[in-house]
Amino acid sequence: MAKRHHPDIHPRILAEAAEWFAVLGSGATSQTEQQQWQAWLASHPAHRAAWSRVEFFTHKFDGLPTQTAAAALGSPDMQRRQALKNLAVLAVVGFSGFELWRSDYLSGWRADYRTGIGATRSLSLADGSHVEMDAASAIDVDFSTDLRRIRLLSGEIYIETAPDSNGRYRPFVVDSAEGRVRAIGTRFSVRQQHEQSHTSVYAGAVEITPSGLGASRQTLSAGQQAHFSAQAIAPIQATELNQPAWTQGFLLADNQPLSEFVVQLNRYRHGYITCAPEIAELRIVGAYPIHDTDRILAELEKTLPVKVSQVSPLWVRIERR
Repeated sequence: MAKRHHPDIHPRILAEAAEWFAVLGSGATSQTEQQQWQAWLASHPAHRAAWSRVEFFTHKFDGLPTQTAAAALGSPDMQRRQALKNLAVLAVVGFSGFELWRSDYLSGWRADYRTGIGATRSLSLADGSHVEMDAASAIDVDFSTDLRRIRLLSGEIYIETAPDSNGRYRPFVVDSAEGRVRAIGTRFSVRQQHEQSHTSVYAGAVEITPSGLGASRQTLSAGQQAHFSAQAIAPIQATELNQPAWTQGFLLADNQPLSEFVVQLNRYRHGYITCAPEIAELRIVGAYPIHDTDRILAELEKTLPVKVSQVSPLWVRIERR
């Protein structure tokens, strides 16, 4: 099975780097902002790589004639910070467009089926199987003479398989970046995360086969769930759900790190939400309505020692109170 290409820097991280470029280049940076930028930069190797890329590509605009630069930035009356952010985004997209085209973010637009931020979708497949797609998800469907295959490009799907209507037995599989999940008469979900996948079984069973050479396969039964990489399957855990919480309109957190919760929350809100490194491991518990992200952010401020700041119209930052 061919392994999907992983871009070295996710578009969301590039966008964060562009925001920081605008903040630091505005000429009015506070000491707190300097410290926050240093913390962001040091929190993950990908942040340093993204910052280097934004710096490199924005310098390529240094020699642009004044009129050309103004056209690229928009209105000549635009505030300097917003103009710098637009320049950074334009530079990254313009000079690395081919790489972004191959990324998960843009591959979704070429998928057979996709959902946008905050939107879900129901599908009935040719064999009678039913698929629910979570927000910001993308799949390809390929039914051949001997295999029923879904390729999960991004996001999460919940599947209720049906007996093969083709009159012959064709296995039903979901391929993620890290491996294959084969249904054994079942209801199950598969979620694509960064460099790992997750599957939960609600009825029947599934067989997980990581894509790495020599990796062991494993069967999960109803009430079980597990993460897996291309090399191995993590220890099996229990799940008491009857189906994914998002299919009922909720985002569920059960002693989950705040940073992981924020990654999921971003699927339901336009723009992006970032979490300061020093609060990333704060634990969160509860069921939150996915169609009211402002309410979720307000609840985080009530229940955790954090504050939520609207840095820009498309950027919300969560940091220690």
